[in-house]
Amino acid sequence: MSENLQSSQTIELNSLYQEVIVDHSKRPRFKSKQFPCQFCQEGKNPLCGDMITVFCNIQTKENSFPLLSIGFDGSGCSISQASASIMCEKLQNVTLSQAQQAIQLAEQIYTGKVTVNSNDLDEDIEALNGVSKFPVRIKCAALPWKTLDLLLNDSFDEKGMPKSGCDKNENCAKSNNNKRKLKIVTTEA
Repeated sequence: MSENLQSSQTIELNSLYQEVIVDHSKRPRFKSKQFPCQFCQEGKNPLCGDMITVFCNIQTKENSFPLLSIGFDGSGCSISQASASIMCEKLQNVTLSQAQQAIQLAEQIYTGKVTVNSNDLDEDIEALNGVSKFPVRIKCAALPWKTLDLLLNDSFDEKGMPKSGCDKNENCAKSNNNKRKLKIVTTEA
């Protein structure tokens, strides 16, 4: 492949990464203070001020693993908000195992351990690969995923079943009975 063609494809792919990030930042999916949930977790990146609350709603059906739906609320830079939106869009009606696999994949993508080589993105999550070129911004992309990972580790047992969460199927943030503790989610390796 000629150097000019490879350079042109890299520019096109970077432009596509940027378009996806901007779209998710301006029109975030599953962002709501009213997201119904049984578990929630707050995360904060103290270096840049990004803050996020990840909400997890669980639907259990007889003789099957619970299905998770993930939402969020928060504030921060366009990368942290886009990353949260991408995460939530990907993690609707998934099992705990599928969510954990997505967290691992996302980390490989936003750290650049997996490179997206196509001229077309198969999934929006692949747009996070563009963040790997800016090491300072990796923490912004990581915050929602690390917060979700902490929520899942704290809220589910080793068999993939939920531990006791909120006693109501409503937004945890509105419940006076559930005092959440702010945990600083470190994005350090």
